[in-house]
Amino acid sequence: MERIKRLMESPLDFIRENKYSLWLLYLPVYLAYFAALQLRSVPDEAVRIIEIPLDRMIPTVPAFFVPYGFWWLLFPGALFFFLFFGTKRDFLKLCFILFGGYTICMVVYTFWPNGLELRETLEGTDIFSMGVLWLRSIDPPRNVCPSMHVSSTVAIDIVVRQCTYIKTGYKNMETVIAVLICVSTVFIKQHSMVDVALGFLMSIMLWRAWEKFFRNVE
Repeated sequence: MERIKRLMESPLDFIRENKYSLWLLYLPVYLAYFAALQLRSVPDEAVRIIEIPLDRMIPTVPAFFVPYGFWWLLFPGALFFFLFFGTKRDFLKLCFILFGGYTICMVVYTFWPNGLELRETLEGTDIFSMGVLWLRSIDPPRNVCPSMHVSSTVAIDIVVRQCTYIKTGYKNMETVIAVLICVSTVFIKQHSMVDVALGFLMSIMLWRAWEKFFRNVE
């Protein structure tokens, strides 16, 4: 609470005392670049379609829109928690794995455009189907591999699981949510299993890189 109070009293003093918080400036840069990638015109023949037979065996389950949406709480919530209540080291570890993964994805999407052709027509008028249709309307099936939804979720789970000041019950709750988020990406056809696997592996590799080169950061 002291950090929040300090931020409210004097934002500039808070930043001077916690310069590592400036890593959050990565977010508007990332959002702008990703939006540009989503809007750019790429010939259909230049887009690599990501799909394996298992993807077609997985049914579309609109109810998974709910756990998919948990990400919009988990992502900002994790950054908020570690900035104001966690240690500098844990905040930086989260940023390294999280933003490192996003940067890799941006490079891949730039030079290797990819997409999906897995989305089935939804005829339902229930709230879950409407939610999936809304999501599809704002998130076209391109630039999907590796999955940023999965890589960021795994990044958060790694940091949470290693925290000594978070109670085990809360860790387990977060892990269940993280698993549901990752699983949901294939049940509403936002991602292929390939996207999920590569997003997972990417965060694991970045975590190992952190442990090898930056674990003594204070």
